[in-house]
Amino acid sequence: MDLIICFIDDSDFEHDLVREEIAPSAPGITFVQAYTFDEARGKLGKKIPILFLLDLWGQDMAVKEPYLTPKAELEKRISQFKTLDDVYKNLQTFEGDQTNEYLKRLFTIVDGWRNIFETVCDRIGQNRKYGLENLRQARNSYPGVSAVFYTRKSLISDAVAMFRAGADGLFIKPTGMDDTETRRLTRRYAPQLVEELALVCDRHVDHLKRTESFYTTGLTEKETAVARLLKSWHKYREK
Repeated sequence: MDLIICFIDDSDFEHDLVREEIAPSAPGITFVQAYTFDEARGKLGKKIPILFLLDLWGQDMAVKEPYLTPKAELEKRISQFKTLDDVYKNLQTFEGDQTNEYLKRLFTIVDGWRNIFETVCDRIGQNRKYGLENLRQARNSYPGVSAVFYTRKSLISDAVAMFRAGADGLFIKPTGMDDTETRRLTRRYAPQLVEELALVCDRHVDHLKRTESFYTTGLTEKETAVARLLKSWHKYREK
C-alpha cells in the first residue's frame, strides 16, 4: 500500500511548491493533492492517508461581496497607532518592571497591525474557516489519521483555534521576498518538514490503530487496510 500524505490547499502556487519542491524530499511517500476535502476524498478512494497536510486560510464562501479595504481607511487607522517615540518615552524613569513595560508598549504596535490584518482578511473573505472545516471533515471520515496545518498567515488566535479543533501540529510555510525566493526556501526546508511530519505520524500511529474498527466494517479480509498501512509505515521508518 502506498504511503500517502493528503495535501489540501486552495492555491495553485502552493500545490506547485509541494509537487516540485517538497515531494522530491519524500521518496516512498505519495502526495495526493486537492483543493477541497470532497476532491481529496474522491482521489483517495479506498486508500487511507498516513497524514493530512492542511492549509489554514482560504476563501470563505459566506462572504458574498469581498472587497479590498481602501488605502485611506488603513492610513487613518495606522496614524492612530503608538509610535516608537511612545515606546521609549520616559521608559528610563519608569518605576517598576522596565523590561515588561517596554515589551507591552511594543506589543501595542504589533497588536494594532494584527487587528488591521484580520479586518482586511475578513473583508476579502479570507479566514481560517476553510482549514478548520477541512480538519473537521478529515476527523469524521478518517479518524485516527494525523492532521496538521501548514500555513503562512497564522496568527496566535489561529493557533488557539487549531489546537482546540484537535490539530496535531502547526508548520509555517517559508516566505521569501518573491515567489522565486519562496520556492528556494521551500526546497531548502523540505527535508526538515518531511522528517517533522514523520515524527507527527510516529506519535499518533496508536490513534490509527485504536480506530481500526471504523475501517473494517463489512470487511472479511484477514489483514485490514489499517494493518497494511501501519506495516508500510514501520517499514518506511526503518529505512
